[in-house]
Amino acid sequence: MEIMENNIEQESFDFSFYLEAFLKHWRLIAFMAFLGIIGAVIVNTLMQPRYRASVLMMIDRENSGRIEQVSFGSWTSDEDYYRTQYELLESRTLLEKIYNDLKLSQEPEFAKGWKVLQKSLKIEPITRSRLVNISVSSYDPKLAAQITNYLAKSFTLQNVKNRISMAQEVIAALESTEQSSAQKELLNSLPQVINSDFIKGLKKEEMETSSQLALLLGKYTENHPEVISVQKKLDTIRNTIDRETKRLLQSIKIDLSGQFSANNIRIVDDAVVPLKPYRPRKIINIIIGIFVGCLIGIIFGLVWEFIDQTVKTSKDIEDKFKIPLLGFVPHEKQKKGFEDYRIMLKEGNVLTAENVRNIRTMLSFSLNANQIKTLLITSSLQGEGKSFFSSSIAAAFAQAGKKVLLIDGDLRRGRLHRIFKISNEQGLSSLWSVENSLDKFEKNIQKTDVKGLSVLTSGPRPANSSELLSTPILKTLIEKLSNSFDLILVDCPASLPVADTFIWGQIIPRAVFAVRQGKTPIKSALFTLERLKQANIKVIGGILNDCYKTGTTYGEYGYYRKCYSEDK
Repeated sequence: MEIMENNIEQESFDFSFYLEAFLKHWRLIAFMAFLGIIGAVIVNTLMQPRYRASVLMMIDRENSGRIEQVSFGSWTSDEDYYRTQYELLESRTLLEKIYNDLKLSQEPEFAKGWKVLQKSLKIEPITRSRLVNISVSSYDPKLAAQITNYLAKSFTLQNVKNRISMAQEVIAALESTEQSSAQKELLNSLPQVINSDFIKGLKKEEMETSSQLALLLGKYTENHPEVISVQKKLDTIRNTIDRETKRLLQSIKIDLSGQFSANNIRIVDDAVVPLKPYRPRKIINIIIGIFVGCLIGIIFGLVWEFIDQTVKTSKDIEDKFKIPLLGFVPHEKQKKGFEDYRIMLKEGNVLTAENVRNIRTMLSFSLNANQIKTLLITSSLQGEGKSFFSSSIAAAFAQAGKKVLLIDGDLRRGRLHRIFKISNEQGLSSLWSVENSLDKFEKNIQKTDVKGLSVLTSGPRPANSSELLSTPILKTLIEKLSNSFDLILVDCPASLPVADTFIWGQIIPRAVFAVRQGKTPIKSALFTLERLKQANIKVIGGILNDCYKTGTTYGEYGYYRKCYSEDK
């Protein structure tokens, strides 16, 4: 039972993987389908129309006239017989005759020889009937009909000639005064002779009389009365057999002489000039183009998914990174100039805001349990949505009634002053340039339009940020500010390009690790987590940022986008 449940779970995961890949790459699939349509239209435009004319023929197993009773050979089965007829229709002799008679060598499409005609010929037996459709295709509809009709008539005449030729052999044997052994064998093998019940009885009696004569000759001489009597009886039987055989052969001769024209093949419907081309099949070509385009798009998408070594699902965070999943932040399109954190201030049910609040709840459990008041927010590379998450989670904590300070810990490329649209003339870097800075430094902290949320920007860019962050004054500042705020969040720079995050970790040894779906390489994230561990920085959880998945939950916009089924 447990094995079955595991198999069901694995199948569900596989289906989910392909579905997610399809939804993720639907634009590529749609584009390839569009290219397929364009390709089909080009093919339909450039392809020369080709016409097909068909003739309907009936091929009987045997004739309906009297001559059909004269079978000059035997067939193992109907299938063999009809297969032979179809092969004869495609025979070189017949097609060469048609090719020469109609002077097809003068037609450009048939100029290469009779084999081109053979390729344009199509034989389609109608199931459970003696009917067969014979068709020939050509760029010229009139020529297609002409070739088809001529082929059918030539095949019919050829069949008549073959049958007449066989009948004439029998007649020649019958009329011969001195019959050869081959002619005698032919006549004696005719079905009328072999199947005659009267002759069968005479031959049986002949065999019995011959056996009786042989026994008498073993006892008596040829002149013995009993031997003479049996011999006369045997001669009489043999004469009767010869007389009856001649009578049957004469009857056969009369039948053959009067019915040479009988034929078991006839034309039911002549071919007419086709009005519409059968190729190109425009609708079918377009459908094939769409199908092939979609298939290529799906293949490209799946190949990309297999070679793409970025974080794709929230399970990657737990299974590959071995850190708790705090939550995910769905992708949310915003107007240009819209402040990241303001999504937390929107009224109504907003999916991104709800998910950030869920992350706030998860973080609160850990922070309260360990009495943590300071926390780093970092990532492995730039562009993973770390600053968006930092500003949003800070606003979320402030909305929960906490007094929050958000510090821009990236002295090289600070962004928080742009997000909150505040001044960056004085900030964190001013700590090392102001006399008695710790006493006067709090004036550099700026309030925001979110109640309870204050921001300390990065300030003017220093010459060497790593050396400044390594001085003891920063640790003293954080300890002092911890007395004034309930929670201090530091938006650190990406961990791999610079070492600033690891320096911050000597002061604040706990961090939240942000990754971006489809952007963060798994190897880079693993390397970063290993370096954070070596720096004694404890990662309390991971955030999956910018998730692109769709769903159908009701909300302000009529639907909610959601990430993965396991995150419901």
